Amino acid sequence: MQVDAVAVAPLDLAAGLALLKTSQQQGFPWLSANLLDQHGHPLFQPVRIKKIGKIKAGIIGLTGAVSPLPAGVTYADWRTILPALIKKTARQCDILILLSSLTPAENQEIAQQFPALHLILAADLGSGNMNPQQVNNTLITQTDRQGKYQGILTIDWQKSGRWGKAREEELVELRNRLGALDWQIQRMRQRTDLQQPEYIDKIALVEKDRKTVAQQIKALEQPLAPKPTTGQTTPCSFNHIFLALQQSLPESPEIKTIVKLKQQINNLQQNKTSQNPPIP
Repeated sequence: MQVDAVAVAPLDLAAGLALLKTSQQQGFPWLSANLLDQHGHPLFQPVRIKKIGKIKAGIIGLTGAVSPLPAGVTYADWRTILPALIKKTARQCDILILLSSLTPAENQEIAQQFPALHLILAADLGSGNMNPQQVNNTLITQTDRQGKYQGILTIDWQKSGRWGKAREEELVELRNRLGALDWQIQRMRQRTDLQQPEYIDKIALVEKDRKTVAQQIKALEQPLAPKPTTGQTTPCSFNHIFLALQQSLPESPEIKTIVKLKQQINNLQQNKTSQNPPIP
């Protein structure tokens, strides 16, 4: 798949640590900052810095709670390791990304605590497709489980390192505002005391506000055109889409082999369990 980074999640350990270590030795980019060996050393690369054009992206991996832990593995609370890791990595890169299989509450806590973190790509099994949510200066988003969707997040990165509102989000807010102003103007015109000067002035102010909002909507609905900017104060922006993958896509021979191997491993484990029943 030529991926740049994949954080180890709890279910990735189902086939044992050896399988992941072998694939890592073959070049697969596993990341995890909080899966440690018995001496407290990371079992996988904690962070990777990837240059994308002129931008350096720092990518950190965090693994959600694992139970039971495989033999020889210890689990560190992210609160003990993440602060120093973010501080160090933020100095080396332009955009800081976290790949996380922690709980939604933990991801929210991290976003609130670390303004240097720009993006959290989550992997919560119960959340499904999640539209980007901005918490502090961090976007949190994810795609549904089991590869049912392809999530595409397109980022227009600026030197400010600060998020502005997404174009679609701003349009929704402005259209809601326009509807509220239309309703307000209609109600005001139904009043019987319209001839009073102060009331006429109030209607004129609301109508002026409506005209401004309508102009803002019209401007946002126009195709984007490049604008000269300093880059220092321009906010970063983004667009996203979730593409449902068709069930009729042809099978990949490589993936079919992996699935077959997984079934064989499951059968072996079931046979071993049946031959060694638990002692009552």
